[in-house]
Amino acid sequence: MRPLMLALAFLFGAPAERPAVGADFFLPDHVKQVGTIRTAGVRESSGIAPCRSDPEIFWTHTDGPRSMLFAIDRKGHARGQVIVSVALFDWEDLASDHKGHLYIADTGNNHLARSQLAVHEIDEPDPVKLPSTLPVRRTWKLSFPKDPFDCESLFLWEGHGYVISKVFNNAKAALYRFPLKTTGEPLVLERVTKLKIDSPVTAADLSRDGKKLAIICKSGAGLLQVDGDLKSAGDFKPVWTKFHHEHIEACCFVPEGLLVTAESREIYLFSGDVFRTATGR
Repeated sequence: MRPLMLALAFLFGAPAERPAVGADFFLPDHVKQVGTIRTAGVRESSGIAPCRSDPEIFWTHTDGPRSMLFAIDRKGHARGQVIVSVALFDWEDLASDHKGHLYIADTGNNHLARSQLAVHEIDEPDPVKLPSTLPVRRTWKLSFPKDPFDCESLFLWEGHGYVISKVFNNAKAALYRFPLKTTGEPLVLERVTKLKIDSPVTAADLSRDGKKLAIICKSGAGLLQVDGDLKSAGDFKPVWTKFHHEHIEACCFVPEGLLVTAESREIYLFSGDVFRTATGR
């Protein structure tokens, strides 16, 4: 297998409070800004997941402790919001399964003060008839196998949740997993493999068919062909294209490519054969 390159080329972007425009970014032909998040409550879009019932709708949330799920369209227009009935410490990512559930990654650990992380499962709501609140169905409490680390990514595959450590000072990121069938006592994250990535990972997603793993970092992004074998993600050194826009924070696969959001609210679509998947997300 060979890694696939997520070809990106950015110059430093616009301030967080206004959308980037042509003069601020150089975007390759296969990358375009498709929207700007206009929901006031989403100060920093930290995670994104597609809506299963409407391909034009996406779920997102703001970075931090706010327990609010937002529905937006691809252009960033607000489509609704709902309170999640759980207290969060630092909501960093959002994932979905194929059975109508969303998974909240309360995994931020900026100062390494947390000895446990948490992931919560909720039912994906109907974006047309949003309830006032969403109850939590299940919770996984996660402890570290060794020293604590920060974590801003979550994706699912074959009965496991996967997270990637966000490390600094040229340390290598590592991929960890936990079983989705088991809850109750804190689960010790199982290390799957060390990745050949020494830039802080801010998001990741696995294509629905399990073949492509997208990883977003502060200094670049890459796409690995893993073909359902997540352990193989550590066998190859990703080919990186550097960002100078350092606020890319969330990603999810869509049929025509990879949809990416930034803390500064821009929404990008990375299209072309390298990004497309057989089944989308």
